[in-house]
Amino acid sequence: MLRTPDLRSERGIALVLAVFAMVVIGALVAGTVMLGRLEFQSSQAALHAATAQEAAEAGLADRIDNWDVMVYNGMGIGTGSAILGGTVTLGPAGSNVEYVDRVTRFNNTMFLVESTGRKLGAGGTVLAERTVAGFMRLARPTVSVNAAVTVTDPIQFNGNAFTVTGENGNPGGWNDCDPTRADNLDDLVGVRSSTGTGVGTGDLDNVTGYPVPYVDNDPTITSETFQDYLDYTYATLAAQDGVKLLPASTPYYFLPSVQLTDATKCDRALLVNMGEPHRPPDVAVPPCYGYFPIAHGTANRTKMAANARGQGTLLIDGDLEIQGGFEWNGIILVRGSVIIAGMGNKIYGALLSESVTENNSIGGDITITYSACAIQKAVQGSSLPVPLRTRSWVSVVQ
Repeated sequence: MLRTPDLRSERGIALVLAVFAMVVIGALVAGTVMLGRLEFQSSQAALHAATAQEAAEAGLADRIDNWDVMVYNGMGIGTGSAILGGTVTLGPAGSNVEYVDRVTRFNNTMFLVESTGRKLGAGGTVLAERTVAGFMRLARPTVSVNAAVTVTDPIQFNGNAFTVTGENGNPGGWNDCDPTRADNLDDLVGVRSSTGTGVGTGDLDNVTGYPVPYVDNDPTITSETFQDYLDYTYATLAAQDGVKLLPASTPYYFLPSVQLTDATKCDRALLVNMGEPHRPPDVAVPPCYGYFPIAHGTANRTKMAANARGQGTLLIDGDLEIQGGFEWNGIILVRGSVIIAGMGNKIYGALLSESVTENNSIGGDITITYSACAIQKAVQGSSLPVPLRTRSWVSVVQ
């Protein structure tokens, strides 16, 4: 016998199916929302990380492009000499992107530059941070200095009050220089020339050096001596960013000076400030001790005013005329001739004159002293960093 189903036994099944369907649909919706949220957070994190990475790379490039030779080139060697750069905000207002640089000097020419970029949230919370590091080498102008004075044409020596010596000497009061040697191994000749030096027998009381006072007809002195410095040439050194271009009018008078708003800092923006060669007991401006700029004279004849003083690298396109009380510590490179007269002139370092006008003359009360220390500091002041060619920077995993 066929039984008829009892419909009362299936009461409530629709409700159960509806609830089950709602649970399944709710789970699908919740899963979709959660997945979307995770993807959004992941994309935001990736965007923040990319922003932080770009900020770090921008910081590295900024440190290289705006290398402060007075700060970084004067650092001591070792990790303890690391310097934190300033924090800089990038992008539009409210973007909250910053980087902080750190510079460490490994040796005389090698530096490690680390740049940490950060993407910040509200209240300064760090949302992402990335660090890149690059090895930099100082490109140094290697000037061929083999004498206190190097020329191509003979010098006319006037009077008996001048002194030209290739015996290495440190400028007065420069206590951070290495002591001069007693065995003459750090000394050079007084004058070298590719032709005649102009030194006569009556000048030998005034021109000294080691192993001889002067060298005539030196075949190693060529046009490259005055124009080619390995990492640099005369032209590229003169065109270096931050070079001091002296105004067209002469004579030039420059003295060290501090900033009007902060007397503890050298005013490097002042055109007539060429650093401070003086040390006590002379009147001196200590904040400018470490400032060794490049000064570039472009006139046909550059004249130096009495009692002007400076240090670093002096580039003269034409002739150089010095008249009394002029002081310079470092390198002087003259494409033309040099005319020196008057009282109280002092040059520590090296003087090179290409003498294209064949009119060199040295007289008056002047002392020209070869100084390895003054040259080294001048070179240091004109050296800029270049990234190493192979893997110059890497991203640091944190």
